[in-house]
Amino acid sequence: MILFYLIIFLSTFFSIYHLISSYKFLDKKVLHRIDQKGISILIPCYNEAPILKYTIEGLLNINYDNMEIIFINDGSKDNTLDILNEILDLQISENNVDILPSNKVKGIYKSNKYHFINVIDKYNSGKADSLNIGISYAHKELIVTMDGDCILEKNALININTTFDDENVIAAGGVVHIMQIFKLDNKPPLIVLMQALDYIKGFYIYKTSLAYNDALSIISGAFGAFKKDIVVEIGGFKPCLGEDIDITLRLQNYAKKHNKKIVFNKKAICYSECPESLRELIGQRIRWQKGFIQGILNNRNFLFKNVFKSNVSFYIIVDAILNNSFSSIVFIINIILVLTKIIHGYPMYILTYYLSTILFNIFSSIIAIKEAKKNTHLLRTTPLYTMITLDIMFFQFLRIFFFLAGTITYYFNNKNWYKVSRTNNSYTV
Repeated sequence: MILFYLIIFLSTFFSIYHLISSYKFLDKKVLHRIDQKGISILIPCYNEAPILKYTIEGLLNINYDNMEIIFINDGSKDNTLDILNEILDLQISENNVDILPSNKVKGIYKSNKYHFINVIDKYNSGKADSLNIGISYAHKELIVTMDGDCILEKNALININTTFDDENVIAAGGVVHIMQIFKLDNKPPLIVLMQALDYIKGFYIYKTSLAYNDALSIISGAFGAFKKDIVVEIGGFKPCLGEDIDITLRLQNYAKKHNKKIVFNKKAICYSECPESLRELIGQRIRWQKGFIQGILNNRNFLFKNVFKSNVSFYIIVDAILNNSFSSIVFIINIILVLTKIIHGYPMYILTYYLSTILFNIFSSIIAIKEAKKNTHLLRTTPLYTMITLDIMFFQFLRIFFFLAGTITYYFNNKNWYKVSRTNNSYTV
């Protein structure tokens, strides 16, 4: 019973604390002109043919001059390379070709239409290896990593560039929104709307709170910015199910030792395509949970030795692992008890607790939607407000299922990367 009360206290405390911290977070105000640092955008591609047209349109629409774009075709089995050639008009490039391993790279190409776009065609070896090869080829001071299904908001690079005006910043993350909400004319299905609300709560409350407390544990692989020399110094990206959490935690370890910073910018926005079926969503989120576990295990020495010395260690161990894990299990147990004992009566304090939890979730969802609207004026909020009830009644249980299924199956299969199928949607960029 004492454990139950402790879990209730921790889950309530952290939920309220994250909401308050997110409200306190403020993006850095720029009071002077900031020079554009050189940015190399790295885009690993594996079977991205259906979406590449829109990714490229978004890149060509970016308001930034000092950049280069590098697509890395990771041995795609579809016509990804053909689509890149069709849109970009590629020709063979010999630029820096000797610095890349010939046993991994098939060819390097340069666009005839856009001098700042390059394509590396390689044998399949995974996302982390593709990013490392892209880093070896990159010529700029900063690298921005994107997924092949992402579209950057027009001023995303200008905004992310402002964070690196502070020389102590070594990495920065931006906000990722669901593309179907913004770029699709058709009404998105319920499963997409639920994910959109989930993303908004995750970025505008939880991640913003972690940033306020200098405790960012994940810079999303869909949109992150890093100082190239620091990434090289710590050994680049490592092959795993969650290369984004792994690189972030290793950078946090570096930042702690060298008094550096990892920050978050709410004004730097990216749009990413999400699964449109329950089966695809389950596959994606289970991989995310497996990636989280793998990231923790890979960096366990740093995390567990610095629980009370590093904010990122504290929030991962105490909040993300202990609090979230135990509270999820207790939540399921008590739902079962409520359903089985409600006829004979059940302690009112537990029912009161869950009622207050529901009301708090409604309140925090409304706050998150309003905050998202401030930063993305094109956001249609009415469908999201209608999703709040469905989020509590359905998606909350899905989150617990993702956690349990990912945690359990990790110990049986932690190698296979689940790739979400592209939708063939027609987007307006």
